[in-house]
Amino acid sequence: MFDLFNGMPVHALVVHAVVVLLPLMAVVTVAFVIRPRWRRELPWAVLGNLLAALATFAAMQSGEQLQTRLSNPDFAPVAEDHGNIAALLIYFAFGQFLASLIAWLLLRTKDDAPRTSAPKLVTSVVLTLAVGVAASAWTYRVGDSGAEAVWKDKIASTEQ
Repeated sequence: MFDLFNGMPVHALVVHAVVVLLPLMAVVTVAFVIRPRWRRELPWAVLGNLLAALATFAAMQSGEQLQTRLSNPDFAPVAEDHGNIAALLIYFAFGQFLASLIAWLLLRTKDDAPRTSAPKLVTSVVLTLAVGVAASAWTYRVGDSGAEAVWKDKIASTEQ
């Protein structure tokens, strides 16, 4: 299931969803928390973060399949390093999903209820911002190590 799709490694397809969705949902979630008129749309951010976490899981599983398929001794050490770093990304993605869910639970109000209390708002902003920055930074680190695993030797051999 996570190996090939139309002859192409699933990993090469799924990682792009993670690289886009995880940082994008971090920004969207913080924006929804900060803007009072957008807060009622926060469940959409929770759903988006769930999709990002699922895409991260798919990238992790497909990466393991790809690493098995590419058992070239020259490629393995870098890909192994990438795999070790990438294995932690699921925790960041799941943490971002949980942070968005907690923010939604803290900030949801009935239509006729008074405005959100300051402690709940501050907690939601700090939580979603901290987790979003951490998830985005780790996504960058994982993507950079993956790009290095794939392209470093190819690019270096063309330079003069």
